[in-house]
Amino acid sequence: MSGGKAFAECLATTLGYPSLAREVLVQAAGKLGVSEEKLRGKIEKSARFWERMTSDRRVYLIALQSALADACVEGNLVYHGHAGHLLLKDLPNVLRVRLIAPMSARIREVMERQGLNYDSAQDYIRLVDEERVRWTKFVYGLDWRDPRNYDLVINLGNIAIDTACAMVAAAVQLPAYAVTEDIRKRLRDNALACKIRVALAANSKWRTIKFEVNVDDGNVEVFGEVATSGVLIRQAGPGEEEIKTIAKTVEGVKGVVVNLRRFPEFAEP
Repeated sequence: MSGGKAFAECLATTLGYPSLAREVLVQAAGKLGVSEEKLRGKIEKSARFWERMTSDRRVYLIALQSALADACVEGNLVYHGHAGHLLLKDLPNVLRVRLIAPMSARIREVMERQGLNYDSAQDYIRLVDEERVRWTKFVYGLDWRDPRNYDLVINLGNIAIDTACAMVAAAVQLPAYAVTEDIRKRLRDNALACKIRVALAANSKWRTIKFEVNVDDGNVEVFGEVATSGVLIRQAGPGEEEIKTIAKTVEGVKGVVVNLRRFPEFAEP
Protein backbone atom coordinates (compact mmCIF):
# COMPACT_ATOMS: atom_id res chain seq x y z
CA MET A 1 0.00 0.00 0.00
CA SER A 2 2.89 2.37 -0.70
CA GLY A 3 2.03 3.28 -4.30
CA GLY A 4 4.18 0.65 -6.00
CA LYS A 5 1.65 -0.45 -8.60
CA ALA A 6 0.73 3.10 -9.61
CA PHE A 7 4.41 4.03 -9.82
CA ALA A 8 5.23 0.99 -11.98
CA GLU A 9 2.34 1.73 -14.34
CA CYS A 10 3.44 5.37 -14.67
CA LEU A 11 7.04 4.35 -15.34
CA ALA A 12 6.12 1.71 -17.92
CA THR A 13 3.93 4.21 -19.79
CA THR A 14 6.58 6.93 -19.69
CA LEU A 15 9.36 4.65 -20.94
CA GLY A 16 7.25 2.54 -23.28
CA TYR A 17 8.47 -0.60 -21.50
CA PRO A 18 6.41 -3.71 -20.77
CA SER A 19 5.38 -4.11 -17.14
CA LEU A 20 5.40 -7.35 -15.19
CA ALA A 21 3.88 -8.07 -11.80
CA ARG A 22 4.95 -10.69 -9.29
CA GLU A 23 1.85 -12.80 -9.82
CA VAL A 24 3.14 -13.94 -13.22
CA LEU A 25 6.31 -15.27 -11.65
CA VAL A 26 4.43 -17.10 -8.92
CA GLN A 27 2.35 -18.87 -11.58
CA ALA A 28 5.54 -19.91 -13.36
CA ALA A 29 6.99 -21.33 -10.15
CA GLY A 30 3.83 -23.33 -9.62
CA LYS A 31 4.56 -25.27 -12.82
CA LEU A 32 7.38 -27.04 -10.98
CA GLY A 33 5.05 -28.14 -8.24
CA VAL A 34 6.38 -25.82 -5.51
CA SER A 35 3.73 -23.27 -4.65
CA GLU A 36 4.14 -20.05 -2.70
CA GLU A 37 1.33 -21.19 -0.41
CA LYS A 38 3.21 -24.37 0.45
CA LEU A 39 6.33 -22.46 1.43
CA ARG A 40 4.40 -19.81 3.31
CA GLY A 41 2.71 -22.51 5.32
CA LYS A 42 6.10 -23.61 6.65
CA ILE A 43 7.31 -20.21 7.82
CA GLU A 44 5.70 -20.61 11.23
CA LYS A 45 7.37 -23.99 11.75
CA SER A 46 10.56 -24.55 13.64
CA ALA A 47 13.96 -23.67 12.22
CA ARG A 48 14.77 -27.39 11.99
CA PHE A 49 11.75 -27.88 9.74
CA TRP A 50 12.86 -24.96 7.54
CA GLU A 51 16.14 -26.74 6.92
CA ARG A 52 14.23 -29.69 5.47
CA MET A 53 12.48 -27.28 3.10
CA THR A 54 15.75 -26.09 1.55
CA SER A 55 15.33 -28.08 -1.67
CA ASP A 56 11.75 -26.88 -2.26
CA ARG A 57 12.77 -23.31 -1.59
CA ARG A 58 15.62 -23.58 -4.09
CA VAL A 59 13.33 -24.99 -6.80
CA TYR A 60 10.82 -22.21 -6.18
CA LEU A 61 13.50 -19.53 -6.57
CA ILE A 62 14.91 -21.18 -9.71
CA ALA A 63 11.46 -21.08 -11.33
CA LEU A 64 10.86 -17.46 -10.32
CA GLN A 65 14.27 -16.41 -11.59
CA SER A 66 13.80 -18.16 -14.91
CA ALA A 67 10.43 -16.52 -15.53
CA LEU A 68 11.87 -13.08 -14.79
CA ALA A 69 15.01 -13.74 -16.86
CA ASP A 70 12.84 -14.63 -19.86
CA ALA A 71 10.79 -11.47 -19.44
CA CYS A 72 13.79 -9.13 -19.43
CA VAL A 73 15.85 -10.81 -22.15
CA GLU A 74 15.32 -7.84 -24.49
CA GLY A 75 16.67 -5.47 -21.87
CA ASN A 76 13.69 -3.19 -21.19
CA LEU A 77 11.22 -4.06 -18.45
CA VAL A 78 9.48 -2.58 -15.43
CA TYR A 79 8.99 -5.22 -12.77
CA HIS A 80 7.06 -4.58 -9.58
CA GLY A 81 6.70 -7.13 -6.86
CA HIS A 82 7.84 -8.06 -3.40
CA ALA A 83 11.62 -8.66 -3.29
CA GLY A 84 11.79 -9.75 -6.92
CA HIS A 85 14.78 -7.51 -7.55
CA LEU A 86 16.83 -9.99 -5.52
CA LEU A 87 16.40 -12.46 -8.37
CA LEU A 88 18.35 -10.15 -10.69
CA LYS A 89 21.21 -9.38 -8.34
CA ASP A 90 23.89 -10.65 -10.76
CA LEU A 91 22.59 -8.91 -13.89
CA PRO A 92 23.89 -5.60 -15.28
CA ASN A 93 21.83 -2.47 -15.94
CA VAL A 94 19.22 -3.15 -13.27
CA LEU A 95 17.99 -0.13 -11.30
CA ARG A 96 16.50 -1.30 -8.01
CA VAL A 97 14.02 1.13 -6.49
CA ARG A 98 12.28 0.92 -3.16
CA LEU A 99 9.27 3.10 -2.44
CA ILE A 100 8.31 4.09 1.07
CA ALA A 101 5.28 6.03 2.25
CA PRO A 102 4.07 7.44 5.59
CA MET A 103 2.02 5.03 7.67
CA SER A 104 -0.90 7.48 7.62
CA ALA A 105 -1.05 7.33 3.81
CA ARG A 106 -0.86 3.56 3.80
CA ILE A 107 -3.64 3.34 6.38
CA ARG A 108 -5.90 5.59 4.29
CA GLU A 109 -5.28 3.37 1.25
CA VAL A 110 -6.22 0.21 3.16
CA MET A 111 -9.32 1.87 4.61
CA GLU A 112 -10.49 2.85 1.12
CA ARG A 113 -9.68 -0.46 -0.57
CA GLN A 114 -10.88 -2.86 2.09
CA GLY A 115 -13.45 -0.85 4.00
CA LEU A 116 -11.64 -1.20 7.33
CA ASN A 117 -11.64 1.29 10.19
CA TYR A 118 -8.44 3.08 11.19
CA ASP A 119 -7.28 0.64 13.88
CA SER A 120 -8.03 -2.44 11.78
CA ALA A 121 -6.19 -0.98 8.78
CA GLN A 122 -3.17 -0.20 10.94
CA ASP A 123 -3.15 -3.73 12.38
CA TYR A 124 -3.45 -5.19 8.89
CA ILE A 125 -0.44 -3.24 7.58
CA ARG A 126 1.71 -4.23 10.55
CA LEU A 127 0.75 -7.88 10.10
CA VAL A 128 1.60 -7.84 6.40
CA ASP A 129 4.91 -6.06 7.01
CA GLU A 130 5.93 -8.59 9.66
CA GLU A 131 4.93 -11.50 7.44
CA ARG A 132 6.95 -10.08 4.53
CA VAL A 133 10.03 -9.77 6.72
CA ARG A 134 9.71 -13.46 7.71
CA TRP A 135 8.97 -14.57 4.16
CA THR A 136 11.89 -12.72 2.55
CA LYS A 137 14.27 -13.87 5.27
CA PHE A 138 13.16 -17.47 4.79
CA VAL A 139 13.26 -17.49 0.96
CA TYR A 140 16.11 -15.09 0.17
CA GLY A 141 18.02 -14.98 3.45
CA LEU A 142 17.85 -11.16 3.47
CA ASP A 143 15.95 -8.35 5.16
CA TRP A 144 13.98 -6.65 2.38
CA ARG A 145 13.97 -3.39 4.36
CA ASP A 146 17.78 -3.05 4.24
CA PRO A 147 18.56 -0.05 1.98
CA ARG A 148 21.76 -1.78 0.83
CA ASN A 149 19.55 -4.00 -1.33
CA TYR A 150 18.47 -0.98 -3.40
CA ASP A 151 19.98 1.70 -5.63
CA LEU A 152 17.31 4.30 -4.87
CA VAL A 153 14.88 4.73 -1.99
CA ILE A 154 12.09 7.21 -2.72
CA ASN A 155 9.81 8.64 -0.04
CA LEU A 156 6.38 9.19 -1.59
CA GLY A 157 5.44 11.20 1.45
CA ASN A 158 7.70 13.96 0.12
CA ILE A 159 7.71 13.25 -3.62
CA ALA A 160 4.58 12.76 -5.75
CA ILE A 161 4.31 9.61 -7.84
CA ASP A 162 4.50 11.47 -11.17
CA THR A 163 7.63 13.33 -10.01
CA ALA A 164 9.24 10.11 -8.77
CA CYS A 165 8.32 8.46 -12.06
CA ALA A 166 10.02 11.26 -14.04
CA MET A 167 13.14 10.99 -11.87
CA VAL A 168 13.56 7.27 -12.40
CA ALA A 169 12.70 7.51 -16.10
CA ALA A 170 15.47 10.09 -16.49
CA ALA A 171 17.93 7.92 -14.57
CA VAL A 172 17.50 4.88 -16.81
CA GLN A 173 18.16 7.01 -19.89
CA LEU A 174 21.71 7.65 -18.69
CA PRO A 175 24.59 5.91 -20.54
CA ALA A 176 25.22 3.63 -17.55
CA TYR A 177 21.87 1.93 -18.25
CA ALA A 178 22.14 1.72 -22.04
CA VAL A 179 21.13 -1.66 -23.42
CA THR A 180 24.05 -2.53 -25.67
CA GLU A 181 24.48 -5.70 -27.71
CA ASP A 182 26.87 -6.99 -25.06
CA ILE A 183 24.18 -6.47 -22.41
CA ARG A 184 21.63 -8.28 -24.56
CA LYS A 185 24.04 -11.20 -24.94
CA ARG A 186 24.48 -11.42 -21.18
CA LEU A 187 20.72 -11.34 -20.71
CA ARG A 188 20.25 -14.13 -23.28
CA ASP A 189 22.98 -16.21 -21.66
CA ASN A 190 21.41 -15.68 -18.24
CA ALA A 191 17.94 -16.68 -19.48
CA LEU A 192 19.35 -19.86 -21.03
CA ALA A 193 21.25 -20.71 -17.84
CA CYS A 194 18.03 -20.29 -15.85
CA LYS A 195 16.13 -22.62 -18.20
CA ILE A 196 18.81 -25.28 -17.77
CA ARG A 197 18.61 -24.98 -13.98
CA VAL A 198 14.84 -25.39 -14.23
CA ALA A 199 15.23 -28.49 -16.40
CA LEU A 200 17.64 -30.02 -13.89
CA ALA A 201 15.51 -29.04 -10.89
CA ALA A 202 12.43 -30.60 -12.50
CA ASN A 203 14.00 -34.00 -11.82
CA SER A 204 12.80 -34.73 -8.29
CA LYS A 205 15.77 -36.94 -7.43
CA TRP A 206 18.14 -34.00 -8.04
CA ARG A 207 16.29 -31.39 -6.02
CA THR A 208 18.79 -31.57 -3.19
CA ILE A 209 21.69 -30.81 -5.56
CA LYS A 210 22.69 -27.22 -6.10
CA PHE A 211 23.67 -26.78 -9.74
CA GLU A 212 25.52 -23.73 -10.99
CA VAL A 213 25.23 -23.07 -14.71
CA ASN A 214 27.41 -20.76 -16.81
CA VAL A 215 26.51 -19.98 -20.41
CA ASP A 216 28.53 -18.22 -23.10
CA ASP A 217 26.71 -17.92 -26.42
CA GLY A 218 25.05 -21.31 -26.05
CA ASN A 219 28.09 -23.11 -24.68
CA VAL A 220 27.20 -24.46 -21.24
CA GLU A 221 29.16 -25.42 -18.15
CA VAL A 222 27.31 -27.18 -15.35
CA PHE A 223 28.81 -27.40 -11.87
CA GLY A 224 27.35 -29.41 -9.02
CA GLU A 225 28.17 -30.80 -5.61
CA VAL A 226 26.80 -34.26 -4.96
CA ALA A 227 26.63 -35.68 -1.45
CA THR A 228 27.05 -39.45 -1.49
CA SER A 229 27.11 -42.22 1.09
CA GLY A 230 29.18 -45.32 1.47
CA VAL A 231 32.49 -46.09 -0.18
CA LEU A 232 31.32 -46.27 -3.81
CA ILE A 233 31.42 -42.50 -4.20
CA ARG A 234 32.06 -42.52 -7.93
CA GLN A 235 29.04 -44.66 -8.65
CA ALA A 236 26.59 -42.61 -6.57
CA GLY A 237 24.49 -39.64 -7.60
CA PRO A 238 23.68 -38.44 -11.14
CA GLY A 239 26.17 -39.06 -13.91
CA GLU A 240 27.73 -36.45 -16.15
CA GLU A 241 26.15 -37.92 -19.28
CA GLU A 242 22.72 -37.91 -17.69
CA ILE A 243 23.07 -34.22 -16.85
CA LYS A 244 24.33 -33.44 -20.36
CA THR A 245 21.30 -35.16 -21.85
CA ILE A 246 18.91 -33.07 -19.76
CA ALA A 247 20.75 -29.82 -20.52
CA LYS A 248 20.75 -30.49 -24.26
CA THR A 249 16.95 -30.70 -24.27
CA VAL A 250 16.85 -26.93 -23.68
CA GLU A 251 16.57 -24.97 -26.90
CA GLY A 252 19.63 -22.86 -27.66
CA VAL A 253 22.22 -25.14 -26.07
CA LYS A 254 25.19 -25.79 -28.37
CA GLY A 255 27.47 -27.82 -26.12
CA VAL A 256 27.64 -28.95 -22.51
CA VAL A 257 30.53 -29.56 -20.12
CA VAL A 258 29.72 -31.05 -16.70
CA ASN A 259 31.90 -30.82 -13.61
CA LEU A 260 30.66 -32.68 -10.54
CA ARG A 261 32.30 -32.64 -7.15
CA ARG A 262 31.36 -35.69 -5.15
CA PHE A 263 31.88 -35.89 -1.40
CA PRO A 264 30.79 -38.40 1.23
CA GLU A 265 27.88 -37.52 3.44
CA PHE A 266 28.06 -39.13 6.85
CA ALA A 267 25.00 -39.47 9.05
CA GLU A 268 25.13 -37.86 12.45
CA PRO A 269 25.45 -40.37 15.33
